[in-house]
Amino acid sequence: MSMKIIKVINNNTVCVLDQKGREQIMCGKGIGFGKKYGDSVENARIEKIYMITDSVLRKRLIESLAEIPYEYIKLTDDLVKYISAAINVPLNSSLIITLSDHIAFAIERHRQDMEFTNPLMDSIHDCFPDELALGRYCLGEIKDKLGEELIDDEAGFIAMHIINARMGTNMGQVQNLTKMINECVNITDTFFSGGIDKTTIAYDRYLVHLKYLAKRLFNSQELPNVLSRDEDILSLVQLKFKKYYRCAKCLRDHIMKNYSKMLTEDELLTLAIHLRKIGSQ
Repeated sequence: MSMKIIKVINNNTVCVLDQKGREQIMCGKGIGFGKKYGDSVENARIEKIYMITDSVLRKRLIESLAEIPYEYIKLTDDLVKYISAAINVPLNSSLIITLSDHIAFAIERHRQDMEFTNPLMDSIHDCFPDELALGRYCLGEIKDKLGEELIDDEAGFIAMHIINARMGTNMGQVQNLTKMINECVNITDTFFSGGIDKTTIAYDRYLVHLKYLAKRLFNSQELPNVLSRDEDILSLVQLKFKKYYRCAKCLRDHIMKNYSKMLTEDELLTLAIHLRKIGSQ
């Protein structure tokens, strides 16, 4: 594999062109040391290759690699691999950038005794426990590999990056999304006077539905009305599931009032069906 360097980013990172003329980013200890434009890459030094076709994303990655210590990038790459395997769903390729940048900034703040509390920790704990567990795993690896013991709130911030990469949202949306889900859970719990069993599969499915409902709403992806066109389903839910349909409308009104997002009739019906399952456990 013969590749020519087109840019040396730093001692540990270079940009190269492969045999097909595609731009790649290569990382490895000392891979760029003493190198210049047109030199060949030493294959033995290659530890990681990033093939990113999006030019904006590639530019952001190059900027991160130039500013963030190599050991942080290497650890983040290992963390992203672990996270991806653990949740078994595609992740946005920008996670390596956002997470390495966050880790570097968190460590810098920690060294200056500038710790930030995460106001969404309770919501993340309730709504995204898997992502929070992964965030705590990352904190353990940061302590073991870099010798920096960050506060638990940082696990929540890392979880938000994972949620963002998993659901295709941005960080601002993640905050509103998490807040909205938690509020919907609290409204549901209040409606049923705290009598919901949150250990059931039905409740887990309800929570998953709320997550993807929130994602659709914040990405303006409207669910087409299919169920509501079936008069039998519509009357069944509205009449026989009247209590649960009423709860669904409470959720709809709250979302409209606080987030200016409108639920379709199908969303109301689907929510009512989920609520019936958890309310009858």
